Amino acid sequence: MEEQQATTAQEVSGIALSMRVPPFWRDRPRLWFIAFEAATNDLKRSEAQRAQMVIAQLEKEDIEQVCDLLYDPPAENQYTVLKERLVSVYEESDGRQLQTLLSDMELSDQRPSQLLRRMRTLARNKVPDNTLRLMWMNLLPPHVRSVLVVSDTISKDTALDELS
Repeated sequence: MEEQQATTAQEVSGIALSMRVPPFWRDRPRLWFIAFEAATNDLKRSEAQRAQMVIAQLEKEDIEQVCDLLYDPPAENQYTVLKERLVSVYEESDGRQLQTLLSDMELSDQRPSQLLRRMRTLARNKVPDNTLRLMWMNLLPPHVRSVLVVSDTISKDTALDELS
């Protein structure tokens, strides 16, 4: 009876976990790992078990990127090695992120605050706020920019988050 209850508890735990962990996000691998680690934080699993949990969320294309690690798993730090590989394969390089920040940003249908968050993500603390401020303001529509420039409540010392 106790064995059956333990099995049922494990099944329920597995179902609950699968509901909390989304499929792997190729376009935002670092962010996916943050979500994965938050969902699995209280499970107290080994590196190998966490690696298996990640593998279960991958599609064929992703598994092909790490198949050498699956055929011959590292003796230690299986989860960490798998995470580093997936992030390195799918995340844009720093150079590409900076290029996107400099030339491919536009407001489109985003809110100014959303645009600023995206720009900060790409800048990764490598671009100072005063430079980000100039870049961000140049992407705003002219009528919004003119309001920000002439407003008495806004100065060069106003925090960028407040402006957005």
